[in-house]
Amino acid sequence: MLAQSKTINDFYIVENTVDVNRFLQNNSNLIDVILEAHLQIRKYFPTEKLRLKLFTDPESSQWEKLVLSVFANPESVDEALNKLEEFDENWWIDASSGVAVNLCIHLDFE
Repeated sequence: MLAQSKTINDFYIVENTVDVNRFLQNNSNLIDVILEAHLQIRKYFPTEKLRLKLFTDPESSQWEKLVLSVFANPESVDEALNKLEEFDENWWIDASSGVAVNLCIHLDFE
């Protein structure tokens, strides 16, 4: 787990690291998907910042999911949305089968 965790930390800005690591220990099937996602995302977003964060529903602390955010330039929203759509169609829709309940990939703007 530590070697994989280090790799994830190399690719992503990880917020609430302790919670993310706990979640990944309980959902280890996500690790390979997250590592592959980095390679796939870079085809569309070669330099954008990537963040991994655990989201807990404020109404039900039992409901958690990882959120992978791609930080796009707010001046090119349409272009970023088009790239995300291509990413979804070419990889994420198939890759998300069985893991989408625990992992969300979306755009964020700074």
